[in-house]
Amino acid sequence: MDGAPARDDLGEGWHALERARWEAARTAFEAALAVEETPDAFDGFGLAIWFLGEVKEGIAARERAFEGYAAAGRCDDAARVGIWVSHQHLIGGRASAARGWLARAERSVEGAGPCLGQGWVAVERARHADSVEECGEHARRAMAIARKADSGDLEVFALSLLGRTEVRAGRTEQGMEMLEEAMAAASAGRVRNVHTLAEAYCNLIMACTSAGEWERAAEWCEAVDEFARDHGATPLLGACRTVHADVLLASGRWADAERSLESALVAHTRIPTMGAPTVATMAELRVRQGRIRDAEALLVGREEHPESLRALASLRIAQDQPIIAAALLERGLLAAEGDTVLSAQLLAPLVDARLACGQIPAAEAAAKRLTELAGESGIAVVGARANLASARTTLARERAADAAEPARRALTEFSRLGMPFEIGEARLALARALVQAAPDLAREEARVALATFRELGAARAMDVAAAVLRELDAGTGGRPRTRGELTAREQEVLELLALGLSNARIAATLFITEKTAGHHVSRILAKLGVRNRTEAAAHATRREPAAG
Repeated sequence: MDGAPARDDLGEGWHALERARWEAARTAFEAALAVEETPDAFDGFGLAIWFLGEVKEGIAARERAFEGYAAAGRCDDAARVGIWVSHQHLIGGRASAARGWLARAERSVEGAGPCLGQGWVAVERARHADSVEECGEHARRAMAIARKADSGDLEVFALSLLGRTEVRAGRTEQGMEMLEEAMAAASAGRVRNVHTLAEAYCNLIMACTSAGEWERAAEWCEAVDEFARDHGATPLLGACRTVHADVLLASGRWADAERSLESALVAHTRIPTMGAPTVATMAELRVRQGRIRDAEALLVGREEHPESLRALASLRIAQDQPIIAAALLERGLLAAEGDTVLSAQLLAPLVDARLACGQIPAAEAAAKRLTELAGESGIAVVGARANLASARTTLARERAADAAEPARRALTEFSRLGMPFEIGEARLALARALVQAAPDLAREEARVALATFRELGAARAMDVAAAVLRELDAGTGGRPRTRGELTAREQEVLELLALGLSNARIAATLFITEKTAGHHVSRILAKLGVRNRTEAAAHATRREPAAG
């Protein structure tokens, strides 16, 4: 008699999970556990409370379920739960624990012959893979096992993972077809587990975003957000709103992106380890807004988190520490080998970091690799970034005429993609390229870029655009360069430097940023061949024409 209520409660619990009724599932599984602590009851209870946001407790409950399944020789269930636990540790930044649980899941199916559990192990092997190729191999194996066993959940899970892997490798069309096939199968009722459906949703929108498919990504983000809210899926809500924020940022809706990120951070309050991508995206937004201290505060203690590398690099460039930024990006590239999308996302800022270091050949090497990735993948956003990088490195070589064409291509491609911030950056590169050949057009491009950045609230880019406009006015307004090779602006800075003004005072006097003033001073010292500000001031005094 004692067993019957437990079986009824278990049935009610699993039925509630399929319908995403988390509280009802929790209640049913608690009742089942009160009668007998079975692995099935711990399994369902752990999943229910995980979806309710009790992540630590949910993991612990499913760890107990694994132990029970393994002891009972139920290898398929043990592997399924074991790889779930492994992945929770992985996304929580506990790599060693994740590897340990994956090994335990794998051991649970040893000697069992072909079985569904081996398919679940292959899925997790794919997510632990060191390369995109290895990830694809494991995902294909999982899919073959799923189809042989006629497991809809495993098939959709593996197919969506394989589709995202194909996109990461630069095979966008094939990857998107797989992802949409996975969603179609899920919608047709091939999936019983809501967690599997959530995984398919996330893989699809992450692939769309990484490939620059903003319209498609926005469409799916709305569907996922609705799904997460309707199902009370707190962890999924935070993750998907972060991806949605990426879409909003790219399309120029920064205020909406900020609200989405703030909402995601709230959703991740109980799951801080899952919030790393959210924090990184918010930090990059803060850097663009010129809120450097806020970005620094967000990234404290996250130096080794892979999701934070690009944001940290952006911050270090903004803090005039390009050598550190380059080192961070190079580290990320080593881990991104074979991942076209991630490599492109890291190579673009690496070009800027190398240029800021004055390492033009290294910047050109990064730009060349970016161009190769664009050709191999055919991803439009990668091609646009490659053209912008090419324009910037060519400008650094002082070959303005040669920089105009890649700058124009970048402007056209970013315009087609609807990415206003990048459109502004391409306009600035084009303005600098046209300064001699078409000064009036150069000024117009710079003015439009400045207006774009002002509308977005991109404070740092506004400073750069304003500086380019001043240089264009100085370089095309008929005032000759004096004092050797100094520009008119550098001459003004030298005169203020000779009066003993600090970089901060120079910046305030000329209405430029302190960082820009520092760059001017550095160039002046180099051009005059002097070692410090005192020598530069003395040089200015000697060269000053006599009064009267």
